[in-house]
Amino acid sequence: MRRCQIIAELATNHGGDLALAKEMITAAAEAGADIVKTQGYQIKHLSKSDPQYEWMHRCGLSEPEHVMLKAHAELCGVQYLATAYHADDLYLLRRVGLTAVKIGSGEGLRLVQPAMDAGFSRIYVSLPWGRPAQPFLGVNAHPQQRVTVFAAVPLYPMPPECFSHCVKHEGWSDHAIGIDVAKMAIARGATHVEKHFH
Repeated sequence: MRRCQIIAELATNHGGDLALAKEMITAAAEAGADIVKTQGYQIKHLSKSDPQYEWMHRCGLSEPEHVMLKAHAELCGVQYLATAYHADDLYLLRRVGLTAVKIGSGEGLRLVQPAMDAGFSRIYVSLPWGRPAQPFLGVNAHPQQRVTVFAAVPLYPMPPECFSHCVKHEGWSDHAIGIDVAKMAIARGATHVEKHFH
């Protein structure tokens, strides 16, 4: 039986400090993570009316910064992954050298086909509340491409009792405090668990 793959989600917890981001990647690798993930949004696509604009602007990573963090992750023996929010992000992340990409629950199905077209061989996509993934039957995938679907509850933090209301998928994107819900997902058969850490 294959061991569950653990994705350590840095998100924007590095605060735009690349030295801290590297420290977080090192810590995640030492703790046994298989994959480390950052956010692949581009500052030009942020809306100044967003209440989080200043923070997101501060934490946005440029293409060279993604390259730097990817190289550090590889030195630490873990895969580097990033979440795309816009079609442009997909091509930036391909230029960085990523062959896998994450699509969050807010973008969901809208970016799956563009990610296929951009040439990613592995696409991780979260669906809010673990909704059924039947729409993927219409995705025009190449034979070598794979979509891994994650259930996610878009509440921060997520009340643990919400877990029981989710449709089961291969992956679980965990927004609960602590690791108990992540352990429950693994016990239920999740092959991939994404966990935020700071």
